[in-house]
Amino acid sequence: MSPRIVVTGAGVISPIGAGVAAFGEALWNGTSGIAQSTRFPGSAIAEFVDFNPTPWLGNKGVRVLDRGTRFLCVAAQMALSSTCLLQDAAGDGDPDLGLVCGTMFGGVHSIATFDWSGLTEGPALVSPMEFPNTVINAPAGQAAIKHKLRGVNSTICAGLASGLYAIQYAAEFLRFGRARYLMAGGMEEVCDEAALGFNKLGLASPTGVARPFGKDADGTAAGEGSALWMLETEETARGRGAKPWFEIRGFGTANDAQEVMNYQARGEGATAAIAQALEETGIGPEDIACIVAGANGSRAGDAMEARALRNVFGERLETIPVCAPKAATGEVMGASGAFCAITAGLALQRQQVPPTAGFACTDSGLRLSSKPQPFQGEYALIDAFGCDGNNAALVIRLWKN
Repeated sequence: MSPRIVVTGAGVISPIGAGVAAFGEALWNGTSGIAQSTRFPGSAIAEFVDFNPTPWLGNKGVRVLDRGTRFLCVAAQMALSSTCLLQDAAGDGDPDLGLVCGTMFGGVHSIATFDWSGLTEGPALVSPMEFPNTVINAPAGQAAIKHKLRGVNSTICAGLASGLYAIQYAAEFLRFGRARYLMAGGMEEVCDEAALGFNKLGLASPTGVARPFGKDADGTAAGEGSALWMLETEETARGRGAKPWFEIRGFGTANDAQEVMNYQARGEGATAAIAQALEETGIGPEDIACIVAGANGSRAGDAMEARALRNVFGERLETIPVCAPKAATGEVMGASGAFCAITAGLALQRQQVPPTAGFACTDSGLRLSSKPQPFQGEYALIDAFGCDGNNAALVIRLWKN
């Protein structure tokens, strides 16, 4: 029998709060982190204003880390501390403790800055201290160095689905016995390149508000931060006296790419991903108690997700509480699936989904609300669908012996 994979802790640093408790409180209060940027005038983004990692990481070695890597290192420190797995600074680290990080762009600002310096000033004048941040798996590697993670260290790049892919990848490693403890989730930063890209591609909301599934939705806003779960097997958790929060039950994925920046309107890949996740879990659509959607305010993307959900749940969809946390966090790209997963876990523990920040009305037929919605049930569905054709769905269950 395959071992049960459980979540025993988490770390979150987001535009609406640092730490799981602060993140949850802001979500349930309907707080939105989207505002006019202090770093990029004229852009509405969800940023961590005046971010300072030293309260969590101290001063040693932080200067060489870029912004996104600092987010990841802080989330990892939180997850390790919450599970009593923080490594002794004087020790060698645990070879069975690792990290799987999902990201869309990694340290794209570090990459662009290094390359531009080489082009304009010449290769001889680039800083060797900046080079380690110029590969997309640099954040995960730097976090491993900072926290003495001597086990699995992987980076998953699958667009907006990266965070959920990372969780599944880590779960499989644990099932195969290739690790004992793995942090899994995602990281992303808002930088010049990301902010400019959102505006140039027409993804950013002209009104500066993300309205997932909203009748008046006009785009999204870039977000940043990091969210990580600590995963381990039930046996490992019991052996060290750790109490599981919930269990990873089913995962589904399907790719329906047609163009680089175009959602598959019929939602065939998204529908297949949800169906696979339910099948692997061994449940039917009637068992899902709540849905945490990946919608971000894109009319095409939100319509595709609503269609996929309707394909799977039919008329019952109107009775299932749904929330779209990107109204609060912005589009956190490769980390967005991880933020949705954290939200789903908190929803199961509280037996209510948080409000969708700023929600007013929808013509999608989904049950969203500007207030928390109570429910009774054990299973939550998490969606992460991208315009590049990457579609992923995850089912988690509130822990029961």
